[in-house]
Formats: sequence, structure tokens, C-alpha cells
Amino acid sequence: MSSQDALSQIEAMLQEHERRIKSLEQKLGGAETVVRPPEPPAPKVHSIRQFIVEKSPTDDVQRSLVIGYYLEKQSGLVSFNAKDIELGFVDAREKVPGNVADKILKNVWKGHMMQVKDDKDGLKAYVLTNTGTKFVESGIR
Repeated sequence: MSSQDALSQIEAMLQEHERRIKSLEQKLGGAETVVRPPEPPAPKVHSIRQFIVEKSPTDDVQRSLVIGYYLEKQSGLVSFNAKDIELGFVDAREKVPGNVADKILKNVWKGHMMQVKDDKDGLKAYVLTNTGTKFVESGIR
């Protein structure tokens, strides 16, 4: 087969494909119609109070961890500091512990939180570790 014959054959195939595509577009109601799978439902957003009640932490160290989790996952904070945790206690209408930084440090010792390099608002900043995230997600067991 010559190169001219091969080229003609390819052009004929392209024309046939274009015809079929136009036919499908007409059947679907135009080129703008796009069939998409349904979106999964958005996760239910709880208030911080509801979230703490759901997770049932037993002490201020665990409550600090749950608040940190909420700040990261629900509020979208990249990191948090002691002031953020303190405000979380207030927003949840929980008694604020005397030394929030101590509660964070105890979570660091347990491997549930870790300090990050950059400070936040002039204070040390923290994030949850994978261990801390799994601990909260498993229901504080």
C-alpha cells in the first residue's frame, strides 16, 4: 500500500469518527451536555461542642487533642497554637484548663501532636500526627 493510499484511509477513518461523534452529540442534546456521576454527600459538619460530645474525651489532654483535630479537619487550620486550643475550649463551652500549653505538651509526649517549624501568631505551632489522627478517629480508645 502506498503512502498516499494509507493517508486517504486515515482521512476516511477520521471523517467516520467525526460523523459518529456528531451523531452522539445530537442524541445527548449537544456538545455542552456532560454526564457526571453524582457527587458524594458532603460530610456533616458538627459544632465543636457536638464533636467533643461525640468523641467523649475523658480528660483535658484528650479534649485538647480532639479540639486540635477539629481545628485541622473541620476548621481547615494548617497548624494551631495554645491560644487556638484555648478558644476551642471556650467555643465548646468547656472549662479551660489552667495550662493549655501543658496539655499540648502531654499530647506531644504521647506522639499525638508535634511541633512544626513555623510559629503561629508568635506562639509555638502544632499539628496532629498520624497516630493522633487515628486515635481521635477510632473513638478515643
